[in-house]
Amino acid sequence: MSKYKAWIQNEVGPFTNLKIGNMEMPSRGKNEVLIETKAATLNFADLLLSSGMYQSNPQTPFVPGFEVAGIVKECGENSHLEVGDRVVGACTVFRSGRYGSFGEFCISSENLTYKIPDEIGFEAAAGILMAYLTSDFALHRRAEIKEGERVLVNAAAGGVGLAAVQLAKLANAEVIAAVGSSEKAEFIKKYNPDLIINYREENLKETIENKYGKRPINIFYDQVGGDPYEEGLRLLSSEGRALIVGFASGNIPNQLLSYLLVKNITIMGVFMISFEDDDSAYLRSRMESLFDLYLEKKIDPVYEIIPFEKILDYLDLIGSRKTIGRIVATI
Repeated sequence: MSKYKAWIQNEVGPFTNLKIGNMEMPSRGKNEVLIETKAATLNFADLLLSSGMYQSNPQTPFVPGFEVAGIVKECGENSHLEVGDRVVGACTVFRSGRYGSFGEFCISSENLTYKIPDEIGFEAAAGILMAYLTSDFALHRRAEIKEGERVLVNAAAGGVGLAAVQLAKLANAEVIAAVGSSEKAEFIKKYNPDLIINYREENLKETIENKYGKRPINIFYDQVGGDPYEEGLRLLSSEGRALIVGFASGNIPNQLLSYLLVKNITIMGVFMISFEDDDSAYLRSRMESLFDLYLEKKIDPVYEIIPFEKILDYLDLIGSRKTIGRIVATI
């Protein structure tokens, strides 16, 4: 059986257990695509996957990596794709698959794999996929954002948070960007949020209410959980919406339903990739729109390109909250 080079997690545990080795070549299942990897995006979720803390976990050994840009090597007979297509896609590790993008080949879900326009490189496409499609799905499909609404984005200098800031601004919303360092506060200025708060130096709730009054937030975009989530929730206006995108703090809140009741607020889960089973055509049309926005220079997916061999080092930086934007490895 042929093999390929990959970062392999041989047993569930710290991501630091990842080793470069030879993985057996994957077999493509129904509604799956075999892709030759050209670029792979690193995510905080990769750390959760390695440690067994993700929503679903593959059998070991497995290769992490949720996002891929590359070339189709195999696809279904009735697929919307063809062998040789340049594509970006979500790897099936999100639903217990074993062949993620941190290797020379990977398996993606056909319904979450999209053709890349000729004018867009593999690295840029990999930087766009999950961050922008998730934020677009959250703001437009789930929260139904309206012009003039006030949006609070936690972890606004990360890849997903930065996408939310840009897309909310494009929707003509008022955007408050919450970040965790002075460096990140300086970085986010170029994206013109209406207010920037370094929550390590300022009290988030007090700063916002001093400027806007009590409970001034219409949409709270949270990917952190823990104390920042609790603060953001208490800033929501009547009929405000909290978008739960992730739990980067590792602290999953227990929700007080009585608070939702008396404040007339709504909490919305955002797990874009599971929506493939509900309306994959919608996601494909939104991805095409995001590619158009990129070509029109209306979105700017900030990403750092690293070599394949540096993946472990940069996963450590992601876990330490020391990265800005997205990290894309070339393979």
